[in-house]
Amino acid sequence: MDTRTILRRSIATATLFASLHAIAGAPAVVSGNDAALRAADVTRDYGLSTDKTECLLFDTADKGSYFLVRVRENHTEACGGAAGVSPALFFMKIRKHDGHIVTTAYDSEHYRPLKPLGQNPGRAKD
Repeated sequence: MDTRTILRRSIATATLFASLHAIAGAPAVVSGNDAALRAADVTRDYGLSTDKTECLLFDTADKGSYFLVRVRENHTEACGGAAGVSPALFFMKIRKHDGHIVTTAYDSEHYRPLKPLGQNPGRAKD
């Protein structure tokens, strides 16, 4: 074997081990409550809404291998908005076995992976 082949195999092996470690260490999402909490954290941390977390509602539905989370505005006296109205802002799919998330927050239509932190639309209002 030449040096290039050994190097390629080494890189491939290291990549495989890193991927397996990442999968093994990822947090599972086992309940609708876990999914709602994770969605709230991601919405805040990734700046997916300009609303404060307490002014959002996170509805979950168990879809077998993932949870579907609908993120809606929570119109209250403290949060503002028309009473009795709670428009959906976007959706998330959170995979149960590893917590991987895709969302419609970027274009309201297509499910896309989360963008890296710092490359998202907005932060919560203070």
